[in-house]
Amino acid sequence: MAKRYLNSEQRLQRAKQPTSQARVGGSGAFVRGISGRAAKVAHALPRLLFVLLFVCCVFSCRLNAQIQLDRFFPPAVGVGQSTEIKVEGKFPEWPIELSTDCEDVSVRATEKSGQVLVEAKKTATPGVVWVRGLDKTSASALVPLLIESLEPVAEVEPNETLGDATQVDLPCVVTGRLSKSGEVDTFRLAVKAGETLVLSVIANQLLQSPMDAVLQLVDQKGHVLAQADDQRGLDPQLVFEVERDQILFARLFAFPETPNSTIGFAGAATFVYELRMTTDAFVDHVLPLDQHLTAVAGGGVVGGVVQGWNLPDGPVARNGKANQFGGSAIFLPNALGWQYLEGDVARGNEFFETAEITFLENTPCSYSGRIAAAGEIDRVRLAVTKGKKYRVDVHARRSGMILDSVLRVVDLKDGKQIGRNDDVTRGKYDARVDFTAKQDGRVEVQISDLVDGFGMRHAYTVVVSVVEPSVEVTVAEDHFALKVGESLEIPVTIGRRDGYASKLQVSVAELPPGITGEAVFSEPKGDSSKTVTLKLVAAEGGTHQGPIHIQVIELGAEDAKDGVPFHAQYELAKTLRIDEFWLTVTP
Repeated sequence: MAKRYLNSEQRLQRAKQPTSQARVGGSGAFVRGISGRAAKVAHALPRLLFVLLFVCCVFSCRLNAQIQLDRFFPPAVGVGQSTEIKVEGKFPEWPIELSTDCEDVSVRATEKSGQVLVEAKKTATPGVVWVRGLDKTSASALVPLLIESLEPVAEVEPNETLGDATQVDLPCVVTGRLSKSGEVDTFRLAVKAGETLVLSVIANQLLQSPMDAVLQLVDQKGHVLAQADDQRGLDPQLVFEVERDQILFARLFAFPETPNSTIGFAGAATFVYELRMTTDAFVDHVLPLDQHLTAVAGGGVVGGVVQGWNLPDGPVARNGKANQFGGSAIFLPNALGWQYLEGDVARGNEFFETAEITFLENTPCSYSGRIAAAGEIDRVRLAVTKGKKYRVDVHARRSGMILDSVLRVVDLKDGKQIGRNDDVTRGKYDARVDFTAKQDGRVEVQISDLVDGFGMRHAYTVVVSVVEPSVEVTVAEDHFALKVGESLEIPVTIGRRDGYASKLQVSVAELPPGITGEAVFSEPKGDSSKTVTLKLVAAEGGTHQGPIHIQVIELGAEDAKDGVPFHAQYELAKTLRIDEFWLTVTP
């Protein structure tokens, strides 16, 4: 969706004018009618009976109510800090329990409803922690909480105009919310000549805020010096080279994540964000983009290439465990910015871009680089074996980069194109080419940007592998509720790829006492090849509150177990999948 480029305070104010509002019609009359009838019943019944009925109704609603954890506000805390923040959602009872997926970060409810105390140890890794809310009868979905190296500061309202801008001192992490339509948040900062200013927003990609944010840097006269919108998915990030000592203003507003007919700025309680601002060291990413090293408490040394701005010479990055779901984060001590690592890709030998053409002799392997100039084409040559099917897969957009990749595979013997691709599927801008080698020899892999974009964030990692049949097993929810004496059905999706034709056994591993469920089978063909349904039953007295895993076993001849069991997954965030589910069983 096209966004307005605002270059003055006057245009900004005009853009903020409210659009027409939908009228509330007949539904109001219906509500009034119900209220009228309720009043007549109340007068007709004895007062005691009416009160008893009312109490019973409320009590029944509370018994059936499910806890709902929506978000934390502010959405970030600092390493080594003990901070009281709000938790927003629906809580039939208070206090609630809160379960985190990180040993170095604890969250507990205070006596005041909706307030929690977050304690992040000094050993906590900057990144994302996932928190689940629990009460006696239900569990919530997982909600993200950001951990930063600096203690975050809150925006101060009103801050819509340059005159009302919130004053900040660099470096800083600011938390805020665009709470209503037309809202703009503005921050005042001082910079010096020769500095490199980095502004980076976290909202849609990790906080799951349904906003398409726009970030502007303006001078004291309201002139727009720089603007960014979609540098990290839908989250903006901009870098500005300061030419003179001056006062600048960072201005943030947003459109809806899903485009609609509205032309004004959007806002809602869900439009929560974090804005990082610094002229000091900032970690943007690490090559290879998808590296998933074994993380250790406090951070282990990283072997990749750290990329960012204002970095020290020979930066020694750390790789710390952000959470138990396999997520880790690469960071520099005492620096802003971190790369949250969510995938685990078998890459084999790793190679990095050099001035000379690189030769890849063994598969699997990976090649990392960036498009540094307009029209640049990076080239790497790959040894292939006749009859083998190869996959050349670009990792860029999925890792938060802005490269709109184009892949070409060319036969070096005759110069003919073997394959070309710029989007794997609609809406996914990473390229991938599959091809079968017609002869032994070498092919050339060419990487470029579709629209001739270039720069630091046009980085990529190309993963080369031999195509083999594979399967992906997923579930659409991450938490389930089951009542004693009743049953629960869990649909499981089977994604068979590249001719995968094995029979699968799907079951809940290590069922809690009092809970029963039989394994189900996914056949290579037919309806069960794509979807199966697990059924759990809770016997009397079989209450439970805790994690479960859905185990998948590949079956060979005569249904003999073949291969290592693995777990079904749930897509927690846009690029993060977990294999832990939560089951609540109530009387």
